[in-house]
Amino acid sequence: MTGVSTRGEVAARKRLGSLTWLEVEVPGWPGAAPGQFAMLRSVSSGCFLGRPLSVSDQEGERVFFLIAPVGQGTRELCRLGVGDQVEVVGPLGKGFDLVAMGWPAGATGRLLLVGGGVGVAPFPLLLRSAAVLAGVAHGWSGEVLVLVGFRDQEQAEGARPVEEAVRALRNAGIGTRLEVATEDGSRGRRGTVVDLLAEEIAPQDLLAVCGPPAMSEAVARLASSVAGSRAWFSLETFMACGVGACHGCVVVQRDGSMVRVCREGPVFPWEALYGDAGAKGGGPGC
Repeated sequence: MTGVSTRGEVAARKRLGSLTWLEVEVPGWPGAAPGQFAMLRSVSSGCFLGRPLSVSDQEGERVFFLIAPVGQGTRELCRLGVGDQVEVVGPLGKGFDLVAMGWPAGATGRLLLVGGGVGVAPFPLLLRSAAVLAGVAHGWSGEVLVLVGFRDQEQAEGARPVEEAVRALRNAGIGTRLEVATEDGSRGRRGTVVDLLAEEIAPQDLLAVCGPPAMSEAVARLASSVAGSRAWFSLETFMACGVGACHGCVVVQRDGSMVRVCREGPVFPWEALYGDAGAKGGGPGC
């Protein structure tokens, strides 16, 4: 897909606990694939560079982002109001290609989405894509399982867009289950999303993963120990230009080759990144 570099306008903003849901009207937006991202920067920002954010969902030229205020640039985006201007470059990168992952055609296991914290950001659009593909695959009767983990109840408010997407799949007749864990037990199961996965993962499952490095490494170890399961990870690394020119987001793969997360990723198959001992190179996340 060919991206755009343009100025968008904030159409809506709402707090989801400690996270922010931002809706931006982007003229000429061509549509993103699940797992792609955009570089966003407030036009009044004190930051020189935009911030890479997963595309959470889209409706025509309205694009949705789930943002954690972790630095100056993201805090500025979280404070924007309706009508404020945003510089947008995107969609960028290579996302989760469900067909290339072998789903649903030929899949003998379930599709598992595994996310931690703001790593759930790409899941609404990914679930929308899954609904379309499952509808095309007449007679498909598998299950989509969404496992998400958060620090506490406040952060878990960020699951609301995922919950809406899960309901849409159920209404379309697609077997979909959502399980939530919080570290303090204030919502759902007490524990981490890795604890949920350890109880759920089964042979032949296909995993789409987005979250902090430690979570992703633990997921990789689990996936490698279960026969026939495969996993794809969205990587998080320091990123400057977002288009592959500056080589500031290069990570080293298992075989020693170097790739740019913004161009060759951010989504990579687990075998390119992990061995039995865990990660080599950059930190996976979202």
